[in-house]
Order: sequence, then structure tokens, then C-alpha cells
Amino acid sequence: MFVILIYDISDHSDKKKKNITKIRKCVEQYLHRVQYSVFEGEIQPHLLKLLESELKKLIDKKYDSIVIYSFTDRKYSNRVEMGIKREHNMFS
Repeated sequence: MFVILIYDISDHSDKKKKNITKIRKCVEQYLHRVQYSVFEGEIQPHLLKLLESELKKLIDKKYDSIVIYSFTDRKYSNRVEMGIKREHNMFS
């Protein structure tokens, strides 16, 4: 399955910045980072459930927002890139 994950943290205090790092490191174990807070990649359904479970433990429901789009078949998606093309390892 193909997944796009987007997260947003509304509080940028030092404590929340540490949480951003924890979330980023967690997601990077499963998906490729394509923008500052956007990840994508192929993932097995059981690993997606594991990722969701880990994220539920990490997020602060008052400040954090995570959206996950999943596609069972990639042929129904279309990706258009404009501007600088980012390689996956640029953000690590």
C-alpha cells in the first residue's frame, strides 16, 4: 500500500520541538521524507498499524495533527513535482 503522511505542530515551544523530533524519527523508520512535514512511501498494512500505534503514544492531542492518506493501488494516484526535486536523504 502507498501512504502519504502529513503532520503539523501548532506550538513551537522548546518542549514541542523535541516532540517534533520524536515524531519525525518515528515516521522516518517507515516512510521517506519528501518535505519538512510530509512523508510518503510503500508500507505493509501491518506496519502502518504499528506506525499509527506508535504515533498515538507520541502526539500531544492539544497541539499535534497528523493526517494519513493510504492508497491500496498506486495507479489511482498522480504525483506532480515543481521546483527543486528533493532526494530522500536530504532531510536526514
